[in-house]
Amino acid sequence: MGSVEKRNRDGKVSYLARWRDDARRQRKRSFTRKVDADRFLAQVEGDILRGQYVDPSDKTTVVEYARRWAAGRAHRPTTARRVSGLIETHIAAAPLGSRRLAAVVPSEVQAWAADRSKVLAPSTLRNLVGLLRSVYAAAVLDRLVGRSPVVRISLPSAHRERIVPLTVDQVRDLAASMPVRNQAMVIVQAGLGLRLGELLALRVQDVDYVARTVRIEWQFAPQSKVRTEPKTRRSRRTIPLPQVVATAIREHSAQFPPAADGTIFTTRFAGPYRHDYYGSLIFSAAVERAGLPKGTTSHDLRHHYASVLLMQSESVIVVAERLGHENATLVLSTYGHLMPDSEERTRRAVDDAWGCAPDVPPGDDSTA
Repeated sequence: MGSVEKRNRDGKVSYLARWRDDARRQRKRSFTRKVDADRFLAQVEGDILRGQYVDPSDKTTVVEYARRWAAGRAHRPTTARRVSGLIETHIAAAPLGSRRLAAVVPSEVQAWAADRSKVLAPSTLRNLVGLLRSVYAAAVLDRLVGRSPVVRISLPSAHRERIVPLTVDQVRDLAASMPVRNQAMVIVQAGLGLRLGELLALRVQDVDYVARTVRIEWQFAPQSKVRTEPKTRRSRRTIPLPQVVATAIREHSAQFPPAADGTIFTTRFAGPYRHDYYGSLIFSAAVERAGLPKGTTSHDLRHHYASVLLMQSESVIVVAERLGHENATLVLSTYGHLMPDSEERTRRAVDDAWGCAPDVPPGDDSTA
């Protein structure tokens, strides 16, 4: 049990609370009023009994623990870089980062989130707040804080604009606007729905012309030319090989032989492309030459692929498998408005349920 000792030095009275922490180490803290010392000691002893004791002298800051937390996570290299970037840019550089971990209160987190909302998109801000929430959840388990202050944080709504996919003619114009060496890359990505890293890592041995399939086994991560496994288990998949893609790969390989390791799309120096070089320089320039909407990226070719499948009445489950998504929910939320004849199906569903025949326009004898 702890104790409170009255002390008088040079006429100044203070009260020294003493206790042993959960590791049996002697601790102490001084107060000017006995009631505050007693209240504090009771709180500490209660926390020790409940297994919720937090060392009040710990001076670990938010950013120090966030870095420690990130270093201990089994993140993929790309995820590790992204998390590190968020921590350094939006936690370390903010006043919150230098605050003592256990001293932060919810209002401070809310103020920090409001400040970050001025420079971040709503979806990115949600990811950032989620990261801080995970950091504090770990700190609670490590008993560096009693409870997390990342609670009931008000965030701006994340409004996602409806996707308007590129048409086949627009994709053709884009391919024609690319340098000859890169034209097939547009057709292949649009015809297989690949992520950019999957496209850049595609090899000759991944393409089976007999079975008419393409196997996605590898990707190049951003800022890397080393093959790594795709981002999720579902990302490793087999995709049907359309004839237009098979022809594009054959013609490209005849003109630009693959690298020794089988990489199909290479630079003039026989090396693989980096994301930034291909996407920011080559692709962006072609988008401008083709007169496509500003902001069009290689990812829009994935959207084109999904829209083509949905317009041909492929199920959302099949589309999710082709794209390498974990489930069909993302396909529905992203592309649901592209499903064919959805308005007419809605009308027919309600009319059929009510046994109501639709009105026939004057002069329309189609039902006669």
